Amino acid sequence: MRFSGKILLFTILLIGTKCVPAQNQDLIVVLKESALNKMFTAIGQIKGTSTYSFMFIDGSYKWTLINPLIKLHSNKADFICDVNVTAGKLDYTTKVKGIVEICYEPTTNLIYIEITEALFPLNIMFAGKQRHIWDVELADYFETPFIFEGPLTMGTEMAFSMPDGTSKKIYCHPLNCGVKIAEKQVIVSAETEFLDKQIDLKSVKK
Repeated sequence: MRFSGKILLFTILLIGTKCVPAQNQDLIVVLKESALNKMFTAIGQIKGTSTYSFMFIDGSYKWTLINPLIKLHSNKADFICDVNVTAGKLDYTTKVKGIVEICYEPTTNLIYIEITEALFPLNIMFAGKQRHIWDVELADYFETPFIFEGPLTMGTEMAFSMPDGTSKKIYCHPLNCGVKIAEKQVIVSAETEFLDKQIDLKSVKK
């Protein structure tokens, strides 16, 4: 049985970003490492079962993730966990360190957090000895990345009372977004633009 990742669409007001260093810092939002790891707590136990064939011997193995975490460091993100594997009479636990990609897609206005590589060794008992037959790619079992909603539809309208008794309406929206992976956090920043509300907002460049 394969683990099929669910789309986790959080309506958090994150600032949408491209995969380039953050430069404009009118507005900054920080996504903490601890928040990302709450996703795994919400998912619950992650496990799978598959088959193998070696030297005319067919069998099956089971694996279970133990304490899966995303770790954020300067300019990179790692996926780490232990994996317990049962293949026939052989039962063992091994450590996994994988790669996570964090990227913003402007056409969908979504921030994607995706496990792209995470290998663990598949071992079996053969002729009385433990043998490594291949590596299992855990990333294949996370079919859907974790997804956070971006801000391109987010705008703020403000009204100001002018000295002459009139009211002035201003519209604010983000643009020129950037992302930076730092120690234990993802820093999302954007430049902001303020417009006269009388301007046709359809003409505003996204």
